[in-house]
Amino acid sequence: MTDPAPGPPSRAAAVSATPAFAELVRSRNRFAVPATILGFGAYLVVIVLSGFTTLLNGKAIGQLSWTFVLTVLIFPLVWLLCGLYIRRATRWDELAEQAVEQAGVSR
Repeated sequence: MTDPAPGPPSRAAAVSATPAFAELVRSRNRFAVPATILGFGAYLVVIVLSGFTTLLNGKAIGQLSWTFVLTVLIFPLVWLLCGLYIRRATRWDELAEQAVEQAGVSR
């Protein structure tokens, strides 16, 4: 039994073989991995410190505990990460367009 003759590469294979696509993946991963670690890390630190220690039980501002203060600070962190993502995504869209152009496939 013989394998059928290979046909032209698929559109996805052609696009993923371009230098622009490789740069897109590298750039996206350089952002996504640290942002994910920072975001989940912040959540986990607050959960672990407030749930399993008494470190954050003290009063920070008036009647507010340190747990409340740190939890509230997570919101600006998420907004910052979202803003950075939006700024980077514009460049990623350009790289995706370049990859399609370099592959010579139709949109």
